[in-house]
Amino acid sequence: MRTFPFVAAVATFISSTTFAAVLVFDNAAVFNAGLLESSLANYDQTFESYSGSAAFFTGGTGNYAWKASSATGVLGQAGVVQTVVATDTLKFDFSSGNVYGIGGLFHYVDAAGAYKSGLMKIKLSDGTSFIRSISSQTTFSGFITTGASIASLELSHIGSTGVTFSAAEALTIGYVPAPGAFALLGLAGLVSRRRRA
Repeated sequence: MRTFPFVAAVATFISSTTFAAVLVFDNAAVFNAGLLESSLANYDQTFESYSGSAAFFTGGTGNYAWKASSATGVLGQAGVVQTVVATDTLKFDFSSGNVYGIGGLFHYVDAAGAYKSGLMKIKLSDGTSFIRSISSQTTFSGFITTGASIASLELSHIGSTGVTFSAAEALTIGYVPAPGAFALLGLAGLVSRRRRA
């Protein structure tokens, strides 16, 4: 059995009879190795091309399509997507049903888009929540689920110094390349285990 450093498994209640695990990562290289181990393809998104304010931003296509929004809109500046109002939650939606991993550089910015530290609540669509201390602009947070797909990721403001806004600087989406492939990959893993035994 293979284990990853910097990984914490969090049991998450999915339904009255089903449980799944969410693996939590604080290292981008280890997260990418986890995507590979899980047979997930990955799509990397940066936000340099997003500028100005809008009700929402979209990116990616097909299995890795995303939408960023907040209650009062979003703003693209200085290479980040951020909330317009300091107390708003930045939400990324993934509508394909094929996203099983999500990671990135999530932090706070000031009104000019400059990095700020603080505590951030990161919440997945299945209810898994993670309180993260953001101590540098390169603080990485990532998640891979072994159960239900990830339909959304929320970045909520908990605490920082001064007026700050929840922001994302980079996003890595781990997805199943085609519908149904995830089940086939799981079957391949079972066959592989039987051969080793």
